[in-house]
Amino acid sequence: MNDLHSKNVEEPIDIADLIQNVLDNAKFVAIMTVAIAAISAIYISSVERTYIATTLVKSSSQVGSTGESSAAGLAGLLGIQASATLSPTNTDIDSTMAMMYSRPFIQDFIVKHGLMTKIFEDDWNKENNSWKSEEPSLIDAYEIIRKAIKIEFDPIAWTRRQVGYATIDVSWKDKETAAYIVNNLVIDINTFLSAKMIKESEKSIAFLDDQFTKTNVLSVRESLSKLKTEQLRNMMLANSSEDFALTVIDDALPPEFPTSPKRVQFVFIATSLGFLASIIFIFLKDSIVPILKRLKFSL
Repeated sequence: MNDLHSKNVEEPIDIADLIQNVLDNAKFVAIMTVAIAAISAIYISSVERTYIATTLVKSSSQVGSTGESSAAGLAGLLGIQASATLSPTNTDIDSTMAMMYSRPFIQDFIVKHGLMTKIFEDDWNKENNSWKSEEPSLIDAYEIIRKAIKIEFDPIAWTRRQVGYATIDVSWKDKETAAYIVNNLVIDINTFLSAKMIKESEKSIAFLDDQFTKTNVLSVRESLSKLKTEQLRNMMLANSSEDFALTVIDDALPPEFPTSPKRVQFVFIATSLGFLASIIFIFLKDSIVPILKRLKFSL
C-alpha cells in the first residue's frame, strides 16, 4: 500500500497530459464559463445604475468699503459687521459648503423642489399620487441627499483659506435628477445666504436706529450713520448679486454614462474567473479522484 501511495505521489506532472485533459473536457469548460457569464450578466443588469453630475464653482469675491476706523471700532463694540465686504462666514468657500451640508438648508431644498417622491420613488404610487404606506420622514430624505453630495476643494486654496475653487458632485440613479440637484444646490445656497445677509442687515439697521435715538453725542451719531450705510450696502449686494456666495464656472450636464456599476468589466472578470475555475476543477478531478479511488481499493 505504501509503495502504491509513493508511486502516485512521485509521478511527474506531464503538461501535455494536463492540456489534453482540458481539451477532452472542453465542452464542460465552455458550458461552465458560459453559465457563469450569463449569471453575472443577469445579476449586474439588476444592479441599479449610478450617475454622477459635477459642477465647478468658485467663491465669489466682492469687495467694498471697510469704513473709517471709528465706525469700524464702534461696530466691533456693538457686534455689527462694519463693512460692505461680505463677511468671511458668507464668502469663504469652506464655510459656504458647510452651510450646503447643513440639515436646515437641505431639508428646505428637498421641500422646495419636491424631491420626496424622487428620493423614495419605490414608496410612491404614481397612479394615485399618494404614498403606498406611511410617508417617509424628512430626516431620512436629508440623510440620503447628504450622502449623495460630495464636495472636493482646491487643495491650495483650502490650505491657505483663500478664494478658491471646488467641485460639487451628486450621485443619483437618474442622470437628469443628478444634474438638476447639483445645479440647483448652487442656486439655492446663493439665495439662502443672501437672504440670511439681508435679514441680519435689517436687524442691524433696526438696532442702529434705536441706538441713534438714544444718544445726542455727535461723533457717535456720525459713526452710527456710517454703520447704517454699510448695512444698506450689504443689503444692496445681497439683493443685486445672483452669485452671492458661489460663482458657477462650469454647470452640470446630465452624464452620458453611468459611473457604476461597470457592467462590461464585471462580466469580463466573472467570465475569466469562471474559465479558470472550470480548469482548476478539471485538474483536481483528474489528479485527486484517481488517488482516492486507488487508496480506497488498496484498503
